[in-house]
Amino acid sequence: MPHDHLSRRHMLGGLLSAAAAGVVVPGGAALSWADTPRSGGMLRLGSNENPVGLGPAARAAFLAAADEANRYPGRSWQGLHSALTSLHGIDGSQIHVTPGSGELLRTGPSRSLVVAAPTFEAPARTASETGAAVLAVPVTAEGRLDLDAMLAKSAGAGLVYLCNPNNPTGGSVPGAAVDDFVVRLKAVAPDARILIDEAYFDYADEAGYATAIPLAVADPRVIVTRTFSKVFGMAGLRVGYAIGQPGTLSALSERGSDGTMTGASLAAAAAALGDTAHLAAERDRNRTLRRQTREKFEAAGYRVLPSAANFLMIDIGRDAGQFGWACRQQRIAIARPFPPLSTFMRLTIGTEAEMAEAMPVLLSLLQAPASARVETLGLDLAGQGC
Repeated sequence: MPHDHLSRRHMLGGLLSAAAAGVVVPGGAALSWADTPRSGGMLRLGSNENPVGLGPAARAAFLAAADEANRYPGRSWQGLHSALTSLHGIDGSQIHVTPGSGELLRTGPSRSLVVAAPTFEAPARTASETGAAVLAVPVTAEGRLDLDAMLAKSAGAGLVYLCNPNNPTGGSVPGAAVDDFVVRLKAVAPDARILIDEAYFDYADEAGYATAIPLAVADPRVIVTRTFSKVFGMAGLRVGYAIGQPGTLSALSERGSDGTMTGASLAAAAAALGDTAHLAAERDRNRTLRRQTREKFEAAGYRVLPSAANFLMIDIGRDAGQFGWACRQQRIAIARPFPPLSTFMRLTIGTEAEMAEAMPVLLSLLQAPASARVETLGLDLAGQGC
């Protein structure tokens, strides 16, 4: 089996390593807001998982792969690799199949990382732990990447990270704007890498949005990452991939450790790519429920940011952390807070039944008097630092 499997998180760290001196971060990942212990009956609307799960073709392939459990997954890896190269019309050397987003980041202390604020947190968190400068640029009022402001902070940077559509805000920026950013970045940081994270690509439906894969194929500074964790419903199977020029991917691989993927997860991913009917249905389901959920919050007087993903970011006008704990008392898990948008709740779009159950409870909690909300929390606010 080829030794070139980099996770999306590990790829982020590898890019920083390529721009600076590589340092391995010890220890495991921090417990996330969505991972706190809970008992049965919780509506899980906080981790941007696909609530439907595997499509029919992926499920059948996953189960069938049990007969090959005694074999190393080289053949399954090759099958997925071939399917991806065919899908994107690229050479096999321009793609790396990766084991999801679970590995540790690598970073270095001498070159800066430019990110949005807020955005996917792992790159900035690990860069900070190792001493790298993190230059965080606030998103726009609509929750989109402020590319002009990010460019203004990028002089001498080692890596610029663009999550498009952006997690946790949901908005996207047009493909033409990303193209222009990459061109202009060369003037202020000629050797900086640009990582474009397209985890939510399959949900994106805003005007002008486009993949950056052509950029990654043409420019050695650019790399694009994708995941099977979202529309494909495979968050627990840990499969993703990265696209870039061979030299870029090879340099990153040298700084990384091997990941592990099973034959079952690889087979499921390959089958999922071909199940176009299921993917279309999932996009339609998400689009419809996302619109309906938006309309309900807006009708209740709450501002909702534009979203091209499988979640919404709603300004609830109060501390999102405290509200999250109140929701948990009612058996609903929403996302952790995302500073500096401390009054915004990120809500994953669940199934139709889940949203029908959750929405009355969420709106009731939001409309309760402040004193009732604090009582519902059942927390020692002074002791919790809230």
